[in-house]
Order: sequence, then C-alpha cells, then structure tokens
Amino acid sequence: MTVNTLKRQPLYVQVKQLLQQRIAGGEWQAHDALPSEWELADELGASQGTVRKALTELVDAGLLYRQQGRGTYAAPVPGDWGEARLLTPGLFAEQPDELAREFLGLSRFNASEDIAEALQLRRLAPLLRIRQLWRRHGAPVALDDALLPAEAFDGLDARWLRGSAGVYGTLQQRYGVRLHVVSEQFRAEMLPREEASLLGVTGMVADVPALCLLRLSADMQGRPLEWRQRYCLTHQLAYTVKHG
Repeated sequence: MTVNTLKRQPLYVQVKQLLQQRIAGGEWQAHDALPSEWELADELGASQGTVRKALTELVDAGLLYRQQGRGTYAAPVPGDWGEARLLTPGLFAEQPDELAREFLGLSRFNASEDIAEALQLRRLAPLLRIRQLWRRHGAPVALDDALLPAEAFDGLDARWLRGSAGVYGTLQQRYGVRLHVVSEQFRAEMLPREEASLLGVTGMVADVPALCLLRLSADMQGRPLEWRQRYCLTHQLAYTVKHG
C-alpha cells in the first residue's frame, strides 16, 4: 500500500478490497472460517478496529457471515434460482431435481427505455446479455436472459461464465458483488420463435403459454444491477418458491 493510495481512500476500504479479492480468488470456500480479527490485523499491518470495520462491511454485503462467539465465515455463493424450484404441481414437499445449467452466450446491446429506467441508467446505455438454458433430466425447462450494466462489470469474460454455477456466483466471485432479488413479476406468455426453438417447444405444446418471469435484482447497497427475463415450461411443472 503506497502513501498515495492511503491518501486516496481510508485504510479500512483498502483492507476490505484486499479481503474481497482473496474471497473472489477462492482462498476461503463457503462456510470456511476466516482468521481472527487479530490475526488478520497482524497479517495486514492494520489495527484490529480497521479490520473489524472492513469485515462488517463485507458481512453487510453478504460475502461473509458471523456466528456469535465463533468467528466470521465465507458465505455460500448464491444460485440463480434462489429459493425457487420446479416441482410437480401440488407436491410441495417433493425433493426438487437439480437443474443443469448450459451457458449459451454473452453479448452486448443497448438498453431499451423500460430496462434503462429499471436499472437507473440512461436510455441506450450499454448492457451485457447473458443467456442460459436450464435442463431437467436432459430436457430444456427454462431459458434466462440476464441483463447487466456493461460499465459496472467491465471485463466480464464468457470463460468465467462458462465454468461457473451461474451469473450470481460469477459476480460474487469475480467482482465481490452479491445480488438479491428486489422484485419479480409473473405472467403467462406465448414463447417468441427463437426462445421456443431453444426450449425445444414443438407440436401441441407450442400452443401452451409459458411462464414469463421478470426479475429486478440489486446489490446490498440497493443499486439495481440485474434485469432478468426467464421463460419456464410449466405445462407439467410448477414454479415453486419456498418461504421461511
């Protein structure tokens, strides 16, 4: 840490950034205990109070969690489905089948007026579109388009997304950004031609509306950073959200 760097930002911010980089680099996996505040302070050449403030902000951001009297731990990486599952209608206690994720691509385009407003961006602001297909027992069941402000995630690489568990995991591991859902909207909608093709919808099923989900997610400071559209095939499955 140089003198010039110290002048530019508080020491606890630098400590926070260093710890964030170590978390992103995989030094601590989900539920791993971090060294004590005193050990980190000694290692980083900072006061215990400075380290505590940095850790508190990382806890508030959802990257870490604390257990009273035991210590500070790395939080698990969130999944793109959160508490949602695809279950047999009426079977609330059914053990959900794990969905396999297929990364389809990363592209760029400009924000429409409604998306720009939701993400608090200027109209036509550059966006990144991450397209993912979800399979259950090998069959396509859902298709995601996750839209992110390009300027907030400069350098986002398709290689990271291809090898990750999803968008949320990539953003937390690579950028130290943990997203949470702010709002969701649901409606029945006929599939557009391209989406129907990717989901393998043909024959009689093509005449059955799909469940369209629109989701707005923000970081822990409340800044909206993701607009997502998800199509789910629910003629045999129910989109189920667990509460509590």
